[in-house]
Amino acid sequence: MSEHIARWHVEHANYYKLLDLLESLIETFIRSERPDYDLMSDIVYYMTQYPDRFHHPREDVAFRRLLARDPGIAPVIDELANQHRGISASSEALSADLRAAAEGAMMARATLQSDVRNYLALLRYHMDVEEREIFPRLAVLLDDEDWFLVDSAIHFAADPIFDDVVQERFKTLHHRIAREAGCRCKDAPEPACHLD
Repeated sequence: MSEHIARWHVEHANYYKLLDLLESLIETFIRSERPDYDLMSDIVYYMTQYPDRFHHPREDVAFRRLLARDPGIAPVIDELANQHRGISASSEALSADLRAAAEGAMMARATLQSDVRNYLALLRYHMDVEEREIFPRLAVLLDDEDWFLVDSAIHFAADPIFDDVVQERFKTLHHRIAREAGCRCKDAPEPACHLD
């Protein structure tokens, strides 16, 4: 398996952890309790700053390389490319909703609940299709030159939560995920665990 695909599997597993946490936070909201809007906002902000800017564009380049080798996959690739754009737009809209809710703006509880649930469903479905339909084909059909072109088109950026150094804004989120995953990360300025 390509190291790129292996990394994407790990990134997807990390995104599922964030989505599960977001889902648990919205459940608090549904029970008429005050959720941790800051934590919810950090999750959505992360999704707009890392996956939407680095993970998805890298996948899009790889998907175009795959399409050149397997034209029959075009409907799936087109759907996923459209979903990448939709995920980005949904992330931005949800981020705005959470900011407004945190600032006390009047918003129907059902609106925020629906926006979060739609976002969760879209991302989960999207990753499932990639894992099931695309990643196995990428592993078989793309060669070293293709992966070089992927790397050249979208440069790698360190993940602000799940790489060795956690950015300050995301430390609370990292520790919350770590606590729920049973990790024993320390608050000291040591490298972060990878939450496997």
